[in-house]
Amino acid sequence: MKLFSVSRRTGKRGNRAVLKSCYKGFLSLELGLVLLVVAVAIVAAVLSYRDNLRKTSINNNTQQISGTAANLRAKYGQANLYGSVTTALAVRSQSIPSALRDGTAATASNSFGGSITVAPATLTGANDALEIEWPNVPADQCSDLVTNVQREMRQISVGSTSVKSNNGTLDLAALETACESAPAQSLKFWIGRS
Repeated sequence: MKLFSVSRRTGKRGNRAVLKSCYKGFLSLELGLVLLVVAVAIVAAVLSYRDNLRKTSINNNTQQISGTAANLRAKYGQANLYGSVTTALAVRSQSIPSALRDGTAATASNSFGGSITVAPATLTGANDALEIEWPNVPADQCSDLVTNVQREMRQISVGSTSVKSNNGTLDLAALETACESAPAQSLKFWIGRS
């Protein structure tokens, strides 16, 4: 192998083999850095996309829960008719958003695939409230949903844990513990006359 060569024009010596080897090494390093930057960008994009999907889901469900509560309160609370309200009546009257209705059935499901239920409840007097159940809420959205709608609700439970007593304040420690206790939770909200 010839390491040094003498240029016929200039008479100078050069090390073409060493230069070619250094150049190839530089390209490999450069290519590796480019691939690393591309991989980091892809990971960041995927994480950002997942976070945006979660935030969109939280916002949509917050609006649906708040809208359902407001519609039920306006239609049946003022007339003191909570004792007559069923899930079927809430679906047919479009108190539950029509986008959540299961086809033409008198049932509705949330975006998590859980069957929404509405039933009369008693907090301080007979049938003075309605219970809205919002099931299958993922643990990573549970506390956000509850904190977003808690001001509109008289009482709230996560699974079997009461996180807001009748017209009380939200117990944040109990909320976080209950939300983390399972991969998905059933949220229950009570609305009614204060």
